[in-house]
Amino acid sequence: MAETIATMTNLGSNAPQTKSAMRGANREAFNPIVSGRMFREPLRHIYIFSVAKRGFMVRTLLFPKLHLRGCEAGERYVLCTSLADPIAQASPDQERGGTRIDDHDAWIASIDMLNPGNFTLDPYAGSSNPDWFSDRNGTNLMAHGLFPSENETPTEEELKRAESARDAHDRWLTKEALRLFALGAKQGNEFLQRYPDTHIAMDSLGLEAPWHQANVVRVSCPNCGDPIKPGLAFHKSSVTDSLCVIDPMKAYRAKAITREECEELTGEKLPGRRSSAASASE
Repeated sequence: MAETIATMTNLGSNAPQTKSAMRGANREAFNPIVSGRMFREPLRHIYIFSVAKRGFMVRTLLFPKLHLRGCEAGERYVLCTSLADPIAQASPDQERGGTRIDDHDAWIASIDMLNPGNFTLDPYAGSSNPDWFSDRNGTNLMAHGLFPSENETPTEEELKRAESARDAHDRWLTKEALRLFALGAKQGNEFLQRYPDTHIAMDSLGLEAPWHQANVVRVSCPNCGDPIKPGLAFHKSSVTDSLCVIDPMKAYRAKAITREECEELTGEKLPGRRSSAASASE
């Protein structure tokens, strides 16, 4: 502001005195017209959730630069954003000049944001076509696991449908990548450049390939210090070149160690029937 007004009595935004004072402080950019719709309560909120493994940037007229974040480790879903319904948009008034306020239905706007090719009220319209999950144009975020909801907390049905869409997209990516690499490295590498999410899909589905380096978080074994996958009950130690048991009970159930070895490691007798020879020795 060019100058600061020290005190002002609140006479309302449409009072002549208020208009005159504000116009004087903002000579080059001031519109005294205030729409009453700017102060009304929203009819509802539309929530955008995601079960995708990464975030996305949306660029539309209503949302020119909106980041929709993805799930991090341990998160089943995340709330990306919420939209007040209706959505107010400032637009140039070509007839009368100045600016006008246009209202947009938030449900329709959310579907247009997540899949611009969908002109219906059903976010999953067209999903009966298997190619719907390919997202060849890179604009169908519904196929990646994002979805709109009227619920502040998504229902189990909504989450399962979003996860199903995400997994279907992952299967398409991996199947197409494996097919193209079978034809030649050139075709496969071009596909990976166009669809880098293929590596995320490979990890999600637990698939391996010569052209894919698994992104696996490893931890140190509490016994031998070897880097291992989280949750392992046993592994082959690089220190002793023998079996390193972390969880004796799980290792016993997996038949990696004997009953006697499990009892020795835990220091407890396992319940159940014992052989006659063992009973006699006791």
